[in-house]
Amino acid sequence: MDAHFWHQRWQSSRIGFHQQGINAHLSRFWRPLGVPEHTEVLVPLCGKSRDMHWLAEQGHPIAGFELSPLAIRDFFSEAGVIPQQQKLVHYCRWQAAGFSLYEGDFLQAETLGLRFDAAYDRAALIALPAPVRPGYAQLLARLLNPGASMLLVTLDYAPIQHASPPFAVNEVEVKRLFGADFEVSFLGGIEEGSANPRVASGECEFFNELCFSLRRR
Repeated sequence: MDAHFWHQRWQSSRIGFHQQGINAHLSRFWRPLGVPEHTEVLVPLCGKSRDMHWLAEQGHPIAGFELSPLAIRDFFSEAGVIPQQQKLVHYCRWQAAGFSLYEGDFLQAETLGLRFDAAYDRAALIALPAPVRPGYAQLLARLLNPGASMLLVTLDYAPIQHASPPFAVNEVEVKRLFGADFEVSFLGGIEEGSANPRVASGECEFFNELCFSLRRR
């Protein structure tokens, strides 16, 4: 991953990917996954997502991974919580109130020796260029225990562009990336149509949000 690109985005507050509210797919589909309360949830490339607070309210400890210390600092500051910091080999761990946020490159996550029974990805996969996605999917397969559940939210839009994220990752690609290690089920989508600024401006013909359930084999 291009660390400089993401540090620059946070330093210049170019964080259009950050949602002020809770993702509609999360609030709709998480409970039907049947993830037991108190199960720690892995959140790759977590930013300062408010979705982590929603998951915590469902009784889940959170293990988030984020490159930018500004994002992590903002997350705890906006929550009114002062975290403790611990230097690790590849990470700085920020901890408070059931949240463990690891500052560093998610692709080094195996060095921590952690395994998880649940994961949530709203804006991680779509932030990665195509050559990086297979390695990301394989890493998740190694981090998640057999039977683990994952909720994945992606985007699908046309025409496709590859210059910068968010990238389009449709159902065919999701199944190609995860099908060998996960049972993949399409849960639903949100068709924004002309309500999306990119469609309204003519930049995109359509711009849809897709949601998938992944079960580790």
